[in-house]
Amino acid sequence: MHLFCLHHAGGTTASFAGWRIPGVDVTKLGYRGRDFGSIAGAADVLAERIDASSSPRLALYGHSMGATLAFEVALRLQDVDRLEHVFLAAARPPWEAPDGATAFSVERAAARASALSGELSERAREILLEDLALLASYPGRRPEGQLKVPATILYSNDDPVVAAIDSARWASWCSAEPRLVELSGVGHLFHRASLDVLAVVQSTLSPLTPIHTATPASA
Repeated sequence: MHLFCLHHAGGTTASFAGWRIPGVDVTKLGYRGRDFGSIAGAADVLAERIDASSSPRLALYGHSMGATLAFEVALRLQDVDRLEHVFLAAARPPWEAPDGATAFSVERAAARASALSGELSERAREILLEDLALLASYPGRRPEGQLKVPATILYSNDDPVVAAIDSARWASWCSAEPRLVELSGVGHLFHRASLDVLAVVQSTLSPLTPIHTATPASA
């Protein structure tokens, strides 16, 4: 099994530094919003990198903006019969906005930047805004069950960015009912600190392997 992880907007691969799963190769994929003209273009590039893996079994984990990218990548890879599972965390589903508008407004992107920025340096804030600008260009998709592979939706009941009710709506974009995993008291970036997240991923991908998780490193 080869698991590919996609970080949140403004994040880095360090968000998954502590992710080690017995029997699973874990690759953390980085991206920068300024390097792509669209979410579709970014997904095309990422899907090509993932498809180059020699593993016969693939899985994706995407967090926040990374979940949007993981969803788009999954749509590109799901018909090759190697993609077995997709984890979508801390993200709204990609509903298509009416009248040709984008699914994520610039105003919403700015609000997300304010919620997540905290004590970021000026450069880190610029990177966050660049990533969110790319996300704001995403037109979304209709809720027509496009995702064919099994999916796990992870969300926090105290996430200030993505409401729990929004996470549950992912079912409309999945052909089969996704598994919903609720986490408590861990906020938006729960993949960086909650051992429960890694335990869910490990038990899904390596169900016969005893759970053993290293403490995730902070980004």
